[in-house]
Amino acid sequence: MHLLVFCLPLYSIAAFLLGASITAGIFVFHVAVVPLIFKYSKSFKQNMIFANFAQWPFHIDYEDPAASGIEGARNINIEYQSIVDNCPVKLGIWHILPKSSYEKLKGSFEESADKEQLSKQLDEELANSKHPIVLYCHGNSNSRAASHRIELYQFFQKMDFHTIAFDYRGYGDSTNVCPTERGVVEDSLIVYDWLNSTIQSSSQRPAVFVWGHSLGTGISSHLMGNLSELSRDVLKREPLPRPSGLILEAPFNNLADAVTHHPLSALVRWLPYFDNTFVSPFRSSEEYSFKSDTHLAKAKELPVLILHAKDDVIVPFVVGLKLYRSILESRNNDGSKVKLHAYDKQKNLGHKYICHAQDLEQVIGEFVAMHQ
Repeated sequence: MHLLVFCLPLYSIAAFLLGASITAGIFVFHVAVVPLIFKYSKSFKQNMIFANFAQWPFHIDYEDPAASGIEGARNINIEYQSIVDNCPVKLGIWHILPKSSYEKLKGSFEESADKEQLSKQLDEELANSKHPIVLYCHGNSNSRAASHRIELYQFFQKMDFHTIAFDYRGYGDSTNVCPTERGVVEDSLIVYDWLNSTIQSSSQRPAVFVWGHSLGTGISSHLMGNLSELSRDVLKREPLPRPSGLILEAPFNNLADAVTHHPLSALVRWLPYFDNTFVSPFRSSEEYSFKSDTHLAKAKELPVLILHAKDDVIVPFVVGLKLYRSILESRNNDGSKVKLHAYDKQKNLGHKYICHAQDLEQVIGEFVAMHQ
Protein backbone atom coordinates (compact mmCIF):
# COMPACT_ATOMS: atom_id res chain seq x y z
CA MET A 1 0.00 0.00 0.00
CA HIS A 2 2.85 2.40 0.80
CA LEU A 3 4.07 1.92 -2.79
CA LEU A 4 0.63 2.86 -4.10
CA VAL A 5 0.80 6.04 -2.03
CA PHE A 6 4.22 6.64 -3.59
CA CYS A 7 3.05 5.97 -7.18
CA LEU A 8 -0.07 8.15 -7.12
CA PRO A 9 1.84 11.44 -6.68
CA LEU A 10 4.09 10.41 -9.57
CA TYR A 11 1.08 9.95 -11.82
CA SER A 12 -0.29 13.31 -10.64
CA ILE A 13 2.96 14.99 -11.63
CA ALA A 14 2.95 13.13 -14.95
CA ALA A 15 -0.62 14.29 -15.61
CA PHE A 16 0.42 17.88 -14.98
CA LEU A 17 3.48 17.64 -17.25
CA LEU A 18 2.25 15.31 -20.00
CA GLY A 19 -1.50 15.67 -19.95
CA ALA A 20 -4.18 13.42 -18.52
CA SER A 21 -4.70 11.25 -21.61
CA ILE A 22 -1.02 10.36 -22.00
CA THR A 23 -0.69 9.67 -18.29
CA ALA A 24 -3.78 7.45 -18.34
CA GLY A 25 -2.23 5.49 -21.20
CA ILE A 26 0.99 5.01 -19.25
CA PHE A 27 -1.01 3.90 -16.21
CA VAL A 28 -2.99 1.32 -18.21
CA PHE A 29 0.24 0.02 -19.79
CA HIS A 30 1.78 -0.21 -16.31
CA VAL A 31 -1.05 -2.07 -14.57
CA ALA A 32 -2.52 -4.11 -17.43
CA VAL A 33 -0.26 -4.56 -20.46
CA VAL A 34 3.04 -5.19 -18.65
CA PRO A 35 1.56 -7.90 -16.38
CA LEU A 36 0.00 -9.67 -19.37
CA ILE A 37 3.26 -9.59 -21.34
CA PHE A 38 5.18 -10.81 -18.31
CA LYS A 39 2.86 -13.71 -17.58
CA TYR A 40 2.17 -14.99 -21.09
CA SER A 41 5.23 -14.09 -23.16
CA LYS A 42 7.78 -16.89 -22.94
CA SER A 43 10.38 -14.98 -24.97
CA PHE A 44 10.03 -11.88 -22.77
CA LYS A 45 10.79 -13.89 -19.63
CA GLN A 46 13.69 -15.69 -21.28
CA ASN A 47 15.22 -12.41 -22.44
CA MET A 48 14.78 -10.90 -18.99
CA ILE A 49 16.42 -13.86 -17.24
CA PHE A 50 19.29 -14.67 -19.60
CA ALA A 51 19.76 -11.25 -21.29
CA ASN A 52 22.00 -12.93 -23.86
CA PHE A 53 20.87 -10.33 -26.41
CA ALA A 54 23.25 -7.94 -24.58
CA GLN A 55 26.72 -8.72 -25.92
CA TRP A 56 29.42 -6.29 -24.87
CA PRO A 57 32.12 -5.55 -25.79
CA PHE A 58 31.66 -6.05 -29.53
CA HIS A 59 34.05 -7.79 -31.93
CA ILE A 60 35.82 -10.01 -29.40
CA ASP A 61 38.56 -12.22 -30.80
CA TYR A 62 37.97 -15.27 -28.62
CA GLU A 63 40.94 -17.03 -30.21
CA ASP A 64 43.17 -14.36 -28.67
CA PRO A 65 42.37 -13.95 -24.94
CA ALA A 66 45.37 -11.61 -24.61
CA ALA A 67 43.47 -9.05 -26.72
CA SER A 68 40.88 -8.97 -23.92
CA GLY A 69 43.50 -8.48 -21.22
CA ILE A 70 44.22 -12.08 -20.24
CA GLU A 71 47.78 -13.34 -20.53
CA GLY A 72 48.62 -17.02 -20.46
CA ALA A 73 45.33 -18.31 -21.83
CA ARG A 74 44.14 -20.48 -24.70
CA ASN A 75 40.81 -20.82 -26.47
CA ILE A 76 39.10 -24.22 -26.66
CA ASN A 77 35.95 -25.35 -28.45
CA ILE A 78 33.86 -28.33 -27.40
CA GLU A 79 31.21 -29.69 -29.74
CA TYR A 80 28.49 -32.12 -28.70
CA GLN A 81 24.93 -33.17 -29.48
CA SER A 82 22.52 -31.50 -27.08
CA ILE A 83 19.81 -33.74 -25.68
CA VAL A 84 17.86 -30.73 -24.43
CA ASP A 85 17.56 -28.95 -27.79
CA ASN A 86 18.28 -31.95 -30.05
CA CYS A 87 20.92 -30.08 -32.02
CA PRO A 88 24.70 -29.77 -32.24
CA VAL A 89 26.15 -27.25 -29.79
CA LYS A 90 29.61 -25.69 -29.77
CA LEU A 91 30.89 -24.15 -26.54
CA GLY A 92 33.66 -21.56 -26.35
CA ILE A 93 36.08 -21.94 -23.43
CA TRP A 94 39.12 -20.12 -22.09
CA HIS A 95 41.73 -21.98 -20.06
CA ILE A 96 43.78 -19.45 -18.13
CA LEU A 97 47.01 -20.55 -16.47
CA PRO A 98 48.03 -19.80 -12.88
CA LYS A 99 50.63 -17.06 -12.62
CA SER A 100 53.49 -19.44 -11.80
CA SER A 101 52.63 -21.79 -14.70
CA TYR A 102 52.43 -18.89 -17.14
CA GLU A 103 55.83 -17.60 -16.07
CA LYS A 104 57.26 -21.05 -16.74
CA LEU A 105 55.60 -21.44 -20.16
CA LYS A 106 55.67 -17.83 -21.33
CA GLY A 107 57.77 -18.60 -24.40
CA SER A 108 55.15 -21.06 -25.65
CA PHE A 109 52.68 -18.20 -26.12
CA GLU A 110 54.71 -16.33 -28.72
CA GLU A 111 52.96 -15.67 -32.05
CA SER A 112 55.18 -18.17 -33.86
CA ALA A 113 54.36 -20.96 -31.39
CA ASP A 114 52.70 -24.18 -32.59
CA LYS A 115 49.12 -23.98 -31.27
CA GLU A 116 48.61 -27.73 -31.36
CA GLN A 117 51.77 -28.29 -29.37
CA LEU A 118 50.75 -25.55 -26.94
CA SER A 119 47.38 -27.22 -26.44
CA LYS A 120 49.07 -30.52 -25.55
CA GLN A 121 51.38 -28.72 -23.14
CA LEU A 122 48.50 -27.01 -21.39
CA ASP A 123 46.47 -30.23 -21.19
CA GLU A 124 49.44 -31.79 -19.39
CA GLU A 125 49.82 -28.72 -17.18
CA LEU A 126 46.15 -28.98 -16.22
CA ALA A 127 46.21 -32.74 -15.63
CA ASN A 128 49.35 -32.65 -13.47
CA SER A 129 48.60 -29.39 -11.73
CA LYS A 130 49.55 -28.82 -8.13
CA HIS A 131 47.35 -25.74 -8.21
CA PRO A 132 43.56 -25.61 -7.69
CA ILE A 133 41.30 -25.37 -10.74
CA VAL A 134 38.29 -23.01 -10.83
CA LEU A 135 35.40 -23.72 -13.18
CA TYR A 136 33.63 -20.38 -13.57
CA CYS A 137 29.90 -20.14 -14.40
CA HIS A 138 29.15 -16.53 -15.35
CA GLY A 139 25.91 -14.61 -14.87
CA ASN A 140 23.50 -13.28 -17.48
CA SER A 141 24.28 -10.91 -20.36
CA ASN A 142 27.55 -10.39 -22.25
CA SER A 143 30.15 -13.14 -22.50
CA ARG A 144 33.20 -14.58 -20.78
CA ALA A 145 35.07 -11.50 -22.07
CA ALA A 146 33.04 -8.95 -20.04
CA SER A 147 35.32 -6.53 -18.17
CA HIS A 148 34.22 -7.44 -14.62
CA ARG A 149 34.78 -11.13 -15.45
CA ILE A 150 38.25 -10.35 -16.78
CA GLU A 151 39.05 -8.72 -13.44
CA LEU A 152 37.96 -11.88 -11.61
CA TYR A 153 40.10 -14.10 -13.86
CA GLN A 154 43.06 -11.86 -13.07
CA PHE A 155 42.33 -12.41 -9.38
CA PHE A 156 42.26 -16.19 -9.93
CA GLN A 157 45.54 -15.99 -11.82
CA LYS A 158 47.12 -13.99 -9.03
CA MET A 159 45.89 -16.65 -6.57
CA ASP A 160 47.76 -19.21 -8.72
CA PHE A 161 44.59 -21.01 -9.84
CA HIS A 162 43.83 -22.50 -13.22
CA THR A 163 40.63 -20.91 -14.58
CA ILE A 164 38.13 -22.56 -16.91
CA ALA A 165 35.74 -19.85 -18.15
CA PHE A 166 33.12 -20.69 -20.76
CA ASP A 167 30.05 -19.34 -22.50
CA TYR A 168 26.72 -21.14 -22.45
CA ARG A 169 24.67 -21.59 -25.61
CA GLY A 170 23.43 -18.22 -26.84
CA TYR A 171 26.43 -16.35 -25.39
CA GLY A 172 29.76 -15.25 -26.84
CA ASP A 173 31.06 -17.52 -29.59
CA SER A 174 29.01 -20.52 -28.44
CA THR A 175 26.18 -21.80 -30.61
CA ASN A 176 23.35 -19.29 -30.89
CA VAL A 177 20.55 -21.37 -29.37
CA CYS A 178 17.93 -19.81 -27.11
CA PRO A 179 19.05 -20.65 -23.55
CA THR A 180 16.86 -22.40 -21.00
CA GLU A 181 17.73 -23.63 -17.51
CA ARG A 182 18.10 -27.23 -18.68
CA GLY A 183 20.16 -26.11 -21.67
CA VAL A 184 22.73 -24.03 -19.78
CA VAL A 185 23.01 -26.69 -17.06
CA GLU A 186 23.67 -29.26 -19.80
CA ASP A 187 26.43 -26.99 -21.18
CA SER A 188 27.97 -26.70 -17.72
CA LEU A 189 27.88 -30.47 -17.31
CA ILE A 190 29.66 -30.97 -20.63
CA VAL A 191 32.45 -28.56 -19.65
CA TYR A 192 32.72 -30.16 -16.19
CA ASP A 193 32.93 -33.58 -17.86
CA TRP A 194 35.66 -32.34 -20.23
CA LEU A 195 37.62 -30.98 -17.27
CA ASN A 196 37.33 -34.26 -15.37
CA SER A 197 38.37 -36.23 -18.45
CA THR A 198 41.42 -33.98 -18.84
CA ILE A 199 42.63 -34.44 -15.25
CA GLN A 200 41.66 -38.09 -14.70
CA SER A 201 45.08 -39.31 -15.86
CA SER A 202 46.75 -37.41 -13.03
CA SER A 203 48.38 -39.52 -10.32
CA GLN A 204 46.95 -37.06 -7.79
CA ARG A 205 43.72 -35.36 -8.83
CA PRO A 206 43.97 -31.55 -8.60
CA ALA A 207 41.44 -29.77 -6.42
CA VAL A 208 38.49 -28.47 -8.48
CA PHE A 209 36.24 -25.66 -7.28
CA VAL A 210 33.11 -24.47 -9.08
CA TRP A 211 32.45 -20.71 -8.86
CA GLY A 212 29.12 -19.25 -9.90
CA HIS A 213 28.16 -15.59 -10.09
CA SER A 214 24.57 -14.26 -10.07
CA LEU A 215 22.58 -16.39 -12.55
CA GLY A 216 25.63 -18.65 -12.65
CA THR A 217 24.95 -19.53 -8.99
CA GLY A 218 21.59 -20.96 -10.04
CA ILE A 219 23.24 -22.89 -12.87
CA SER A 220 26.10 -24.27 -10.77
CA SER A 221 23.76 -25.16 -7.87
CA HIS A 222 21.49 -27.07 -10.24
CA LEU A 223 24.53 -28.89 -11.64
CA MET A 224 26.03 -29.79 -8.27
CA GLY A 225 22.73 -30.81 -6.68
CA ASN A 226 21.88 -33.19 -9.52
CA LEU A 227 25.31 -34.34 -10.67
CA SER A 228 24.56 -38.06 -10.31
CA GLU A 229 21.27 -37.87 -12.22
CA LEU A 230 22.72 -35.63 -14.93
CA SER A 231 25.71 -37.93 -15.37
CA ARG A 232 23.36 -40.88 -15.83
CA ASP A 233 20.71 -39.21 -18.00
CA VAL A 234 22.86 -36.91 -20.17
CA LEU A 235 26.31 -38.52 -20.22
CA LYS A 236 25.03 -42.12 -19.87
CA ARG A 237 27.77 -43.01 -17.38
CA GLU A 238 28.66 -43.37 -13.74
CA PRO A 239 28.39 -40.17 -11.67
CA LEU A 240 31.16 -37.64 -12.12
CA PRO A 241 33.13 -36.86 -8.95
CA ARG A 242 31.96 -33.85 -7.00
CA PRO A 243 34.29 -30.85 -6.84
CA SER A 244 36.20 -29.89 -3.72
CA GLY A 245 33.81 -27.00 -3.12
CA LEU A 246 31.24 -24.59 -4.52
CA ILE A 247 31.67 -20.81 -4.30
CA LEU A 248 28.55 -18.73 -4.88
CA GLU A 249 28.99 -15.00 -5.54
CA ALA A 250 25.82 -12.89 -5.25
CA PRO A 251 23.45 -15.90 -5.20
CA PHE A 252 19.68 -16.21 -4.77
CA ASN A 253 17.72 -19.03 -3.17
CA ASN A 254 15.33 -19.44 -6.12
CA LEU A 255 14.26 -17.33 -9.07
CA ALA A 256 10.75 -16.67 -7.73
CA ASP A 257 12.18 -15.00 -4.61
CA ALA A 258 14.79 -13.16 -6.68
CA VAL A 259 12.00 -11.67 -8.81
CA THR A 260 9.98 -10.77 -5.71
CA HIS A 261 12.88 -8.87 -4.16
CA HIS A 262 14.28 -7.29 -7.32
CA PRO A 263 14.26 -3.46 -7.06
CA LEU A 264 12.17 -3.08 -10.24
CA SER A 265 9.45 -5.21 -8.65
CA ALA A 266 8.68 -2.22 -6.44
CA LEU A 267 6.94 -0.68 -9.47
CA VAL A 268 4.35 -3.46 -9.57
CA ARG A 269 4.49 -5.13 -6.16
CA TRP A 270 1.48 -3.12 -5.00
CA LEU A 271 -0.73 -4.71 -7.64
CA PRO A 272 -3.16 -7.26 -6.11
CA TYR A 273 -2.22 -9.78 -8.82
CA PHE A 274 1.54 -9.27 -8.46
CA ASP A 275 2.27 -12.76 -7.13
CA ASN A 276 0.07 -14.58 -9.62
CA THR A 277 1.37 -12.60 -12.59
CA PHE A 278 5.03 -11.86 -11.90
CA VAL A 279 6.18 -14.50 -9.41
CA SER A 280 4.22 -17.74 -9.85
CA PRO A 281 5.48 -18.36 -13.43
CA PHE A 282 8.92 -19.01 -11.95
CA ARG A 283 7.83 -21.42 -9.24
CA SER A 284 7.07 -24.36 -11.48
CA SER A 285 8.64 -23.58 -14.85
CA GLU A 286 10.92 -26.29 -16.24
CA GLU A 287 12.65 -23.67 -18.36
CA TYR A 288 13.57 -21.14 -15.67
CA SER A 289 12.98 -21.68 -11.97
CA PHE A 290 16.59 -22.06 -10.71
CA LYS A 291 15.68 -23.50 -7.31
CA SER A 292 19.14 -23.41 -5.76
CA ASP A 293 17.75 -24.06 -2.29
CA THR A 294 16.09 -27.30 -3.45
CA HIS A 295 19.09 -28.44 -5.50
CA LEU A 296 21.71 -27.83 -2.82
CA ALA A 297 19.59 -29.63 -0.22
CA LYS A 298 20.61 -32.77 -2.15
CA ALA A 299 24.36 -32.04 -1.92
CA LYS A 300 24.77 -32.25 1.84
CA GLU A 301 28.49 -33.05 1.85
CA LEU A 302 29.53 -30.34 -0.61
CA PRO A 303 31.45 -27.45 1.00
CA VAL A 304 29.79 -24.14 0.09
CA LEU A 305 31.06 -20.57 0.44
CA ILE A 306 28.62 -17.71 -0.19
CA LEU A 307 29.92 -14.22 -0.98
CA HIS A 308 27.41 -11.37 -1.03
CA ALA A 309 27.59 -7.58 -0.81
CA LYS A 310 24.88 -5.89 1.23
CA ASP A 311 24.70 -3.03 -1.30
CA ASP A 312 23.87 -5.42 -4.15
CA VAL A 313 20.76 -3.99 -5.81
CA ILE A 314 20.56 -6.58 -8.61
CA VAL A 315 20.41 -9.67 -6.39
CA PRO A 316 19.59 -8.26 -2.94
CA PHE A 317 21.45 -9.65 0.05
CA VAL A 318 18.19 -10.95 1.55
CA VAL A 319 17.90 -13.74 -1.05
CA GLY A 320 21.54 -14.75 -0.56
CA LEU A 321 20.87 -14.94 3.17
CA LYS A 322 17.78 -17.06 2.50
CA LEU A 323 19.89 -19.49 0.50
CA TYR A 324 22.47 -19.73 3.28
CA ARG A 325 19.80 -20.46 5.88
CA SER A 326 18.15 -23.00 3.59
CA ILE A 327 21.42 -24.90 3.11
CA LEU A 328 22.03 -24.88 6.87
CA GLU A 329 18.53 -26.18 7.54
CA SER A 330 18.99 -29.00 5.03
CA ARG A 331 22.11 -30.05 6.98
CA ASN A 332 20.43 -29.89 10.39
CA ASN A 333 22.15 -26.58 11.07
CA ASP A 334 25.60 -28.12 10.75
CA GLY A 335 27.57 -25.17 9.40
CA SER A 336 30.96 -26.88 9.35
CA LYS A 337 31.04 -26.93 5.54
CA VAL A 338 28.88 -23.87 4.84
CA LYS A 339 30.01 -20.27 5.20
CA LEU A 340 28.47 -16.90 4.41
CA HIS A 341 30.86 -13.98 3.99
CA ALA A 342 28.95 -10.71 3.73
CA TYR A 343 30.35 -7.31 2.74
CA ASP A 344 29.04 -4.10 4.32
CA LYS A 345 27.39 -1.45 2.17
CA GLN A 346 30.22 0.95 2.88
CA LYS A 347 32.57 -1.26 0.82
CA ASN A 348 30.64 -0.28 -2.36
CA LEU A 349 31.20 -3.66 -4.01
CA GLY A 350 27.68 -3.99 -5.41
CA HIS A 351 26.76 -6.87 -7.67
CA LYS A 352 29.88 -7.27 -9.80
CA TYR A 353 32.92 -6.14 -7.86
CA ILE A 354 33.48 -8.43 -4.89
CA CYS A 355 36.74 -9.14 -6.75
CA HIS A 356 37.86 -5.71 -5.42
CA ALA A 357 37.39 -6.74 -1.77
CA GLN A 358 40.61 -6.34 0.16
CA ASP A 359 40.12 -9.54 2.14
CA LEU A 360 39.02 -11.73 -0.76
CA GLU A 361 42.42 -13.34 -1.17
CA GLN A 362 42.36 -14.42 2.48
CA VAL A 363 38.72 -15.59 2.38
CA ILE A 364 39.20 -17.69 -0.76
CA GLY A 365 42.63 -18.92 0.31
CA GLU A 366 41.26 -20.24 3.62
CA PHE A 367 38.27 -21.95 1.96
CA VAL A 368 40.43 -23.61 -0.68
CA ALA A 369 43.09 -24.70 1.84
CA MET A 370 40.43 -26.20 4.09
CA HIS A 371 38.70 -28.24 1.38
CA GLN A 372 41.24 -29.10 -1.34
